[in-house]
Amino acid sequence: MQMNAMYNYNYIGEFASLLLAGLLVFVMIYSKPRKTYVYKFLFVGVIWSIIAIILQISILSIANNPDDYSKELFMSLLIMFLLAYNGVLYFIFAYVNMMSMVRRGQQKEFIAMYSVLSLMYVTGIVVEIVVTGLYSYTVDGIDLSHFTRFYCTAGIICAIISFYASVTNRTQISRVIWHTVCIIVPIEIIILVSQMIAISVSRTVFSGLTYVPVFTLAFLLFHNIPYDEESGCQSSNALDEFIKKHTGKRDFYLMYVEFRMPSSENFINESKDVEYIGINACRTIERISNRINMYRLDYQKFINVIDISDEKKALSYADQIRAVFDGVKAELKVPFNYYIIVEKVTPDLDSPKKVRQLNEFVEKRFLDKNACCYYVVQPEDFDNFAEFFDISVCLKDIRDKMDYDDDRVIAYAQPIYSVEHGGFRVAEALMRLKVGDRIISPEKFIPVAEKTGCVHALTCIILNKVCRAIETLEDYYDFDAISINVSSKELSHDEMYQDFLDIIERYDIDISKIRMEITETAMFEDSDIADRNMKILDNEGIQLYLDDFGTGYSSLERVINCPVKTVKFDKNLLYKSLDDNRMDDILTYMIEVLKKNGFVTLVEGVEDESQSQFSVDRGFDYIQGYHYAKPAPIEDLKKFFNRKNQF
Repeated sequence: MQMNAMYNYNYIGEFASLLLAGLLVFVMIYSKPRKTYVYKFLFVGVIWSIIAIILQISILSIANNPDDYSKELFMSLLIMFLLAYNGVLYFIFAYVNMMSMVRRGQQKEFIAMYSVLSLMYVTGIVVEIVVTGLYSYTVDGIDLSHFTRFYCTAGIICAIISFYASVTNRTQISRVIWHTVCIIVPIEIIILVSQMIAISVSRTVFSGLTYVPVFTLAFLLFHNIPYDEESGCQSSNALDEFIKKHTGKRDFYLMYVEFRMPSSENFINESKDVEYIGINACRTIERISNRINMYRLDYQKFINVIDISDEKKALSYADQIRAVFDGVKAELKVPFNYYIIVEKVTPDLDSPKKVRQLNEFVEKRFLDKNACCYYVVQPEDFDNFAEFFDISVCLKDIRDKMDYDDDRVIAYAQPIYSVEHGGFRVAEALMRLKVGDRIISPEKFIPVAEKTGCVHALTCIILNKVCRAIETLEDYYDFDAISINVSSKELSHDEMYQDFLDIIERYDIDISKIRMEITETAMFEDSDIADRNMKILDNEGIQLYLDDFGTGYSSLERVINCPVKTVKFDKNLLYKSLDDNRMDDILTYMIEVLKKNGFVTLVEGVEDESQSQFSVDRGFDYIQGYHYAKPAPIEDLKKFFNRKNQF
């Protein structure tokens, strides 16, 4: 006779849990998450969750169709579920505990403790089978109330023990983990109690929702992006979001920290101690104030946000954090240094990018220092950075637009005196940058251009303007050439010459009127490519100058073998020769050797009559400096060159 079941269980929640767990496994496999020490507990825990849910669905399916009931199979499924559920509890418990470095060092004790708990759990299963049979089979169907209350009770006990473990280990886990435990554990207990009530009142089962969301939340928080579960630091993306949200609305302070650790081979045996001490330092910093939030940029770079506007209090917190690092330095067996930059984030720093650039701008002064450094950004730093930032933005816009007539790049020129002709025959083109209403000197914008990859654009623009000036001058004025400077990075690029030749071909000028100055560094960074580019330019009729001779490491042999026509002596070599007879002898010898081999010699930086006479006496062919002419707009060159026709 067919039985009409009164116990009709609703287990849509289990299907929802199975779907969520399946999606989580898919994301964990294909999203390339951060696979830290505790990740394995998370991944295996999700697999056990899927097993437990499938067993639970099978149990409830049979309970809803008692005609298909097989006592032996049903009891087997109940026992397998309870064992699988114990596995789920183990991985939740292990995940929470193993976030602590202290607990990781106590793995044997941890395994022994959970073995005892598991033994008690299995003993409870046996007792429950003997006393209640885990379930009851009546004329109304299969009653799973005892079974559900049993494993829910085990889940509540696990949640309480996990909370207790977190409380006793509070100082060794990050603030975010502690807050997560404080929120999740009460919710978990409420859901489990609700499950115990729902099974009796409405025959609804949703126990999968008591553990799958726990694993999901852990993955999203600590392995997908936002938090590092060991240090408790948030990611650089989270920092950017914080800055975008709060900058301009309230003042706060950033404390940029970078560690300089020795190479790994020097402390490989100390790595566990370093990791433990570092994580302990994070816990100590968190205890200073809940207004301090930690962010990790990479392995050795961190930012602490001190989320208060009061300068005195913020700097007091910064001093306490610094003291923590000094304690770490004293405790570690391997040497390391740090530098700390503390800055106030004002409305002017209106983007994460601008904040990062300020850090990079200020930290330059510490890069070469082999000591711990602590620096609070001063008002003049903000002023200097504001100029740097404006220059950077301007240069990048110039590079992106690549307008050869861009009026922000101003062409200046400095005439160069010819000793033989007693007048000016050549000039060096120089750049000025117009940023807003300001004219910026090369000393300020060229380093920025080199760093941001804008130098080639500037060279192309200045070459175009020089070509235009030559086209205007050569019909009416008698001169030999105008030179432009070419950076070392450009000369080391495979096809740097092509852009230059394309620009020159746009104008109806004699290509020999263009000369290019290169540095010793350019010749040596990638000598093969540099030699090739120099030979191409030389073959096209562009004479080359070797600029800043005497500041690098070139030998006379190397110079003689390069296709340069003019050697330009650095002013520092001139100044040293004026005060040192030995340097004077070396300078005289070099000039003689170069001129004997057909080179033209030029000296720069001549500022007074004594330096001028010294240069003439030593045999320089050309002299450049303020004593003869200062840089001026390139249009003013006509004041220095002689006209071709005199009337």
